[in-house]
Amino acid sequence: MNDTVAAIATPVGEGGINIIRISGPDATRIASILFQSQGGTQVADLEPQRVTYGNLIDPATGQAVDEVLLIYFRAPHSYTGEDVIEIHGHGGAYVSSKILQLVLDQGARPAEPGEFTRRAFTNGRLDLSQAEAVADVIHAASDKALTSALAQLKGQLSDKLNALYDALLQVLGQLEAAIDFPEEGLEFKQKQQHDKNIQSIHAEIQKLVDSYRQGKIYREGLRVALVGKPNVGKSSLLNALLQEDRAIVTPHPGTTRDTLEERVRINDIHITIVDTAGLRHEAGEIEEHGIERTRHALAQADLALVIFDGSHALDANDALLIREVADKKKLVLLNKSDLPTMIDKNALLKQLGQRTALEISATTGDGMEALKDALYQSALGGRPSGEAVVITRERHRQALAQTQEALTRVSQSLQEDRSEDLIAVDLNSALEHLGGILGKTFVDDLLDQIFNDFCIGK
Repeated sequence: MNDTVAAIATPVGEGGINIIRISGPDATRIASILFQSQGGTQVADLEPQRVTYGNLIDPATGQAVDEVLLIYFRAPHSYTGEDVIEIHGHGGAYVSSKILQLVLDQGARPAEPGEFTRRAFTNGRLDLSQAEAVADVIHAASDKALTSALAQLKGQLSDKLNALYDALLQVLGQLEAAIDFPEEGLEFKQKQQHDKNIQSIHAEIQKLVDSYRQGKIYREGLRVALVGKPNVGKSSLLNALLQEDRAIVTPHPGTTRDTLEERVRINDIHITIVDTAGLRHEAGEIEEHGIERTRHALAQADLALVIFDGSHALDANDALLIREVADKKKLVLLNKSDLPTMIDKNALLKQLGQRTALEISATTGDGMEALKDALYQSALGGRPSGEAVVITRERHRQALAQTQEALTRVSQSLQEDRSEDLIAVDLNSALEHLGGILGKTFVDDLLDQIFNDFCIGK
């Protein structure tokens, strides 16, 4: 952390500009050697957070390498909390690598993936959940993902977790005072009220845990599996949703032998659609492999689009399908609505335990808008579309679940009037898990795992 690091902060390739970012104690010294402002002002004397025009000079030749704009961010008022220099030069692979090499020649070292953000965390500019949100903003593939990531970056999740952390810390402080200073007459009183507070915190954490399904969908998109018997119209439906002929469609059953994944955007949610092989009895060896992959796709999906041929009565293959999706979150579709209806809709819904089914035609497009709206509402999961405070990472969900387990033990101990020492152990455990999300408690291996997923230059 005492090194000065540098990296190209813009994507590789040609473009209008490239940005080289330098952070650390030698950032201004290095910039002073390489940069000549038009007015002759030294870098250390430049007004922070202002753009200065000048030339980037190769000290070995005294020749200008590029006309650049330089911005000086003086510590601690920078992204990393250190002195930061940004050099904005012309875009291009050669000129950007040339400037970076000149910076490295003056004593900086190449930044590792995510090192600028890691320094921001280490220097207290961001907590760990906000640092993770930086990567989520960069990788956001939809408006919903971006809105959620920005809310986390601005500290909405941190504020909620910090309030819960402080409430637990207050209980622990009273408890430890009673343990450490019994001679002063301090007692851990009002156990019933403390238990009520613990249960209230537990309920708030449960809301966050419950938000994970939606948060994961915001971040990664909704994963949907198209399932049904052969020749029911799964591939035709995929093509209709994509509005292009992506899957091969023939009148012969069993055309699809493997899963096919494509992405489509509905409003501000990305949806991954998985076309699967048809489920049927007495399949051949090759089809059986496809069916196993169908079952795997179904297990991995957030939602199953269960497709039935509305122009035919239910058969043994439909019965197999009904069993396969019994405990899966699903939407029921009756395809081929352009043909005479032969299926008993009410009997089907009763077997599936569902209230409604959408009637569509993948061939004519009838019902497709209603289907897209149903997919979008399923992605939201009934949450208000403007609600942004959700958890989006499995690490957060696990830490909150472990916090809940510890708080459950605390509540039981309070109700059974167990020793203060035992209660303190579980309270400390809850605080450790909760603090792990914010970075109040962490191990270096965790930081390595998080920041290695970042791009270089961020």
